[in-house]
Amino acid sequence: DGTAAACGAAPVAVVCSEGGGHATAAAAAAATGDEDPVAWGCLRRPSIPYILLASDLLVSLASGMTIKFFPLFFKSKEFGVGLSPSQVQAVFVAVPLSIAVFSAGAQRLSRRMGRVQVMILGRAVGVGSLLVMVYVKSLRHSAAFMLPVYLLRTAANNCASPLEESIVMDTVPSETRARWKSLEAVMQFGWCGSAVLGGWLTDLQGGDYAFTFVITAVMQGLGSL
Repeated sequence: DGTAAACGAAPVAVVCSEGGGHATAAAAAAATGDEDPVAWGCLRRPSIPYILLASDLLVSLASGMTIKFFPLFFKSKEFGVGLSPSQVQAVFVAVPLSIAVFSAGAQRLSRRMGRVQVMILGRAVGVGSLLVMVYVKSLRHSAAFMLPVYLLRTAANNCASPLEESIVMDTVPSETRARWKSLEAVMQFGWCGSAVLGGWLTDLQGGDYAFTFVITAVMQGLGSL
């Protein structure tokens, strides 16, 4: 489930992870190879993949806290939607299809808005959708409401992954690209580790997943800054 730096023509501020400085989107776009200045504000070309990695790690830890518990949430009659096991599995059949559709749309939109802008938009929609699942309590047991919101949340969070990978590949030396690609295994480890924390937080709430979902949304929001 799942970041920042290099984009199209539309100007937008990108917050640097250190020192609180800013670089414009146009400057970040230069990191893709159109220009090669020494630095853009507080961002230097070699720092961009590390910023993306740090953001991805935080988002992955946040996602791992909840992603393994969504099936239980959908199955729970007390705290969730109350679906049958077969209905729960049908939901997760629809997930990759929705991600594929949104990914195609994100690719097209990035040509107009820029890659970073699309990534931030996807994260914002994903975080907002997760908060809707938590705070619209009157419809928590409604499959007709919850399932589309969940699919929107998951697709929006994941649709910009190819764009992010393209930014990383544009900003690292060609001889180190395989090494950066292998870091995906680190993200998988983060998922497994944070799932334990998510389960513990849910147990503290007596089996209610809402608090863990809120913590996930906050961490994903912070990882997108």
